[in-house]
Amino acid sequence: ASRPSMRFVQPRTESQQAMRALHRVRESLVQDKVKTTNQMHAFLLEFGISVPRGAAVISRLSTILEDNSLPLYLSQLLLKLQQHYHYLVEQIKDLESQLKRKLDEDEVGQRLLSIPCVGTLTASTISTEIGDGKQYASSRDFAAAT
Repeated sequence: ASRPSMRFVQPRTESQQAMRALHRVRESLVQDKVKTTNQMHAFLLEFGISVPRGAAVISRLSTILEDNSLPLYLSQLLLKLQQHYHYLVEQIKDLESQLKRKLDEDEVGQRLLSIPCVGTLTASTISTEIGDGKQYASSRDFAAAT
């Protein structure tokens, strides 16, 4: 504090901390969703079945299982992974609706939403991480803090 160049940052509010936790859990679920489709894709490739990466393996799974003679345990495993994928999608949607509800109550978030091409996730992330931005005297201070 005795140094003139020392910069201080406002601590996050409880609301900002809670929003940050929502974002982190959502990001984790999105990573799990990608991991699940990649795993299904890899299992099918091991048996010589090539499908596009991503959600295509989920939508085509019933056709793949009908057209190919895979071991029963693998078919059951793939179906469980498909169920897990759908569970993750529902959890992500639930968290996104919570983020949207919280953003509706946030004045800074509402102002950010008025900017073209800024959606719910971007606005809530910026609002959570930066707050109202008044703690930054200039863009240089902001860049140094982030």
